[in-house]
Amino acid sequence: MTDRQPFALTSMRIGRTDLGSGIIAVDDDAIVVVIHSAAEDRSIRVPCAAIDEIGLENGEVELRLRDGMRLALGGDDSTGLRSELVNHCRALPEVTRALRAFGSRRGHGSARTSGPDEQRRFFAPLLDARREAVTAGEPERTLAAFDSATLEQAIARTLHVLATERYGDNAPARRALEAELVDLAEPLINALEALGVAADDARGSVDDLRLWRAWSTQLRATFETADRVWMSLDAALDATPWRA
Repeated sequence: MTDRQPFALTSMRIGRTDLGSGIIAVDDDAIVVVIHSAAEDRSIRVPCAAIDEIGLENGEVELRLRDGMRLALGGDDSTGLRSELVNHCRALPEVTRALRAFGSRRGHGSARTSGPDEQRRFFAPLLDARREAVTAGEPERTLAAFDSATLEQAIARTLHVLATERYGDNAPARRALEAELVDLAEPLINALEALGVAADDARGSVDDLRLWRAWSTQLRATFETADRVWMSLDAALDATPWRA
């Protein structure tokens, strides 16, 4: 909706109060309704976080807010308007900002030369999922991009490879290091499992923005957890000799 003209509204109501005509547009993380008036236009800014559901009833788009208020919007393309508003409120949260360690000296400040490459491989499944989700288009595909089971398996494979690279055919040492890495990664695995539960809830009712926000919050928390886990893994790998 940010790439197109605002929608013209032929009618607006808050509860039973008729507000007349106007326009509606989006502003970052909010929806802005501009009410036309003979004296002076005035605007109402509704944060996306305050919207629990966006429905379509009797040819009008109805915003049901967290405080119980209902805002009804009528126009020539109510179906298109609802689709645009729902998509805006379900925008993928910014998660890479949580990765303070990724690509920074803090994230691979050890003396080992393999640090940057190992860091990239660890974060790759999450970053690949994010890239897929950005272009997903549909909420079900966005949720599927962050499939928790797939991500858990990818993380496990990475930890196995990191241990194998250091100890090769030394099975006891390899298993010991892999077990240590798996223990350190447990907070991330727990976060991914919680993400899977939140995704199942959101998938069961994709129009319930409360469930979508719960999933988005857990997604951000998962990236934050991955950042902390990497710091622990980085220290463990730095203390481990290469192919002892």
